[in-house]
Amino acid sequence: MAGNVPTRTTERDAVETSGRDNADRLGGRLPLLDRADLDAEQQQVYEGLARTVLPEAAESGFTARLDDGRFVGPFNAMLRVPNIAAGLGQWTSQIARSGMADDVRQVVILTVGVAWSAEYEIDAHMSAARVVGIPDRAIEAIVQGRAPQAVSDEAAVAYRLTNSLLIDHVVPDPLYRDAIATFGAAGVIAILCLIGQYQTISSILVCFQVPVPERSDARQQPEPAAPDRVGEDL
Repeated sequence: MAGNVPTRTTERDAVETSGRDNADRLGGRLPLLDRADLDAEQQQVYEGLARTVLPEAAESGFTARLDDGRFVGPFNAMLRVPNIAAGLGQWTSQIARSGMADDVRQVVILTVGVAWSAEYEIDAHMSAARVVGIPDRAIEAIVQGRAPQAVSDEAAVAYRLTNSLLIDHVVPDPLYRDAIATFGAAGVIAILCLIGQYQTISSILVCFQVPVPERSDARQQPEPAAPDRVGEDL
């Protein structure tokens, strides 16, 4: 009987190793970082991500962190540049406080992800768009590169503005007038900054070939909230 114990242990270890090997692919071209290997500055970013990204991931149903504590998506990359991550987090937190409607925000983000063919971003924000009440037919239209019909007037203008910038690199006068009339100059600037934020994220995802994780890999339990917003909405 005693001789069977090492065999069972070896089999268990093999299963655990295999599971970790499968999860390692989720970094794409970048190995996933273990929390135990992070330096002090990276630990701060990790904690900020846990407080700010995980609640949104849990609510929206996308995967940001695995059961073993390793972050996936763009977050694995940002852990490697803690100073940039902190600055980006501060910038994006101000965009989040601009008063932009949730459906407008999700339409913009999803449109950016589609323009970049950023699979992780598309998958995550299809889920987030459903949570804020955007109909499936509208989400599917955006993913297919078509203007969504069953959305608010504001979201429709935001789609047109985002798509025109990303595809044609121009904002025609009629569209500009519609955007200013709908959002005001400050609102348009907030949308432009949101586009820039998610172009940065999408470029990271595309460059490092970050795939969409399986839902079963996720651990979406947020850590206690804190006043600092490092890494918000990366």
